[in-house]
Amino acid sequence: MPMPVHSFHNHRFSFEEGELAGHKNLMTCVIIGKQHPVVVSDGCDLVTAQIICIKADVSHRVAVPKGGADIIYLDGVRLGTDRAPFMPLTSEWRGLARAFDLQDYAALNTFRSRLEQDRLPPDQSVMEIAKELCLAPFTRLSQTDLASALGLERTQALRHFKATTGQTFRRFKIWAALVAATRSAHAGERIGHAGIEASFADAAHLARTAGIVFGVTPSVGLSGLKTIETM
Repeated sequence: MPMPVHSFHNHRFSFEEGELAGHKNLMTCVIIGKQHPVVVSDGCDLVTAQIICIKADVSHRVAVPKGGADIIYLDGVRLGTDRAPFMPLTSEWRGLARAFDLQDYAALNTFRSRLEQDRLPPDQSVMEIAKELCLAPFTRLSQTDLASALGLERTQALRHFKATTGQTFRRFKIWAALVAATRSAHAGERIGHAGIEASFADAAHLARTAGIVFGVTPSVGLSGLKTIETM
């Protein structure tokens, strides 16, 4: 019987018009203005375009225009060092949003490969762990557990996890928990309870993390969040 193949998740957050304060994405993202151009800036540079790609771990602000935007996070995608921190993309990248509409996994993978080419298939042992973190973020998987699962010494396991996912083990867990909390709260769960279920210590912990990663507090972010989808 063939072994299951686990892939990275991709998330679409559809936002209404609004401002996202200074923050750093934990994953590469593509922002698609639905009717008007999006504005992304970092205090020095400013890009105004209908579609903009933003590297992970880059401090920036976003102005979501009238009509809203799709903010699509591509887990595990790492842009080359020659890529600008944030850069406009051509109109054909609207197909990335259509891939979500149609649940077209092949198209989605094609867009991912255009951002990051010549990538070896990810280690399925790491992907199994990433899947577990995304599906059950409250599971307090430790660095020792990671090392045991991969059959590596702890430091080697941490390096291998980052080499495979593009993020440290700790930050990947934060990202998985934040997405899970957002999904639960958007479905109607109380924000504080959603945060605790996703492994945050309390509502304040969730609020701080959301501000760092999304540039908004949970209450403000949820008020402008129309839908959240994961493929």
